[in-house]
Amino acid sequence: MQNRLPRDTNEMPNLDLLRSIAVLLVVVEHTLLAMQIFQIGYWQIRWLGVVGVFMFFVHTSLVLMWSLDRKPDALDFYIRRAFRIYPLAVVVLLITIAFRIPTLKVNGASIFQVSGPGNIFSNLLLVQNLVWRGNILGVMWTLPLEVQMYLLLPFLYFFLRKKFDAWPILMLLMVTTMYDRVAFSSQDGTFAICIPYFLCGVLAYVLFTKLQPRLPSFLFPILVAALLAGFMLRPSWKTGWALTFVLGVALPLFRQIRAKWLIRSSHEVAKYSYGIYLVHSWAITLGVVYLHHFNLGVRIAAIAVCTAFPAVVLYHGLERPLIRMGAKLAARVAARAKVSEMVTPTVPGAVALEISCPTTAQD
Repeated sequence: MQNRLPRDTNEMPNLDLLRSIAVLLVVVEHTLLAMQIFQIGYWQIRWLGVVGVFMFFVHTSLVLMWSLDRKPDALDFYIRRAFRIYPLAVVVLLITIAFRIPTLKVNGASIFQVSGPGNIFSNLLLVQNLVWRGNILGVMWTLPLEVQMYLLLPFLYFFLRKKFDAWPILMLLMVTTMYDRVAFSSQDGTFAICIPYFLCGVLAYVLFTKLQPRLPSFLFPILVAALLAGFMLRPSWKTGWALTFVLGVALPLFRQIRAKWLIRSSHEVAKYSYGIYLVHSWAITLGVVYLHHFNLGVRIAAIAVCTAFPAVVLYHGLERPLIRMGAKLAARVAARAKVSEMVTPTVPGAVALEISCPTTAQD
């Protein structure tokens, strides 16, 4: 079996570029919809952000499989992910509720809507898609899907490590895609419909160990643009798998981008992308709704500043400290589990310490 070295994503600027493009597509979509721009040429604007979400799913699945490579422990993974996704989402949601900040709808309207305590609790727990409670902050519809994907990924990882090959993922991708086309007639982004999108990131994880990057880096942004344009010809939840499949297969084929300005800017946007994703609706409400008397330049500048500033503050003041806290807690739990494994009962009422040599995990 080929050696699988954990990837350092800091050395893979293509992934930062992909994540940056994804979050910017979401921001652009919501800004245009708030300005009552619903179509440009044959492009239906409401699908721009959906393409960004598809890219997020591929990117996240790939990176998290590498995370499991570095530390193949499901409990450690779950603890870290909980501290990664919940704190910022909960704080942003509570601020939205406390100040009754309107959320953007597909028709471009901005309204604040909470249907009751059940609605609030389901959103705080990120299970609103399971209990059909609705999203208080519109962009949070993707977060329950990510949480459910987190539950699935360790099982896929431990399944793959037994026989590290692409064909099981290809088979699973084909089965889930065919099932979605037969079983679901709605266009809603349910978790079942999104499973193929996540699987394409897992496929990319496998292919990174089997394919050599031979294509020039300048073609990578062109590919992403071509995938966007192709999907926007006939946008649909049931055709998104084709975009994510091509992206998952293509990611390992490209050399990494080398332009320093692009690497730096992509890294900065990617670093704050979660905060940008969650708070940009606030900025758009301010820039489009409350500053509608000002010229377009002022409104766009207000949206940019009021998106970037809270995202940076929340990252350094909340997101990064909680990520570190989650890592420390996961390490502490792992240490206690290791001590517990060394303690084995012998006779009733007696406890013995078993001292063993560390073993090497076999794939």
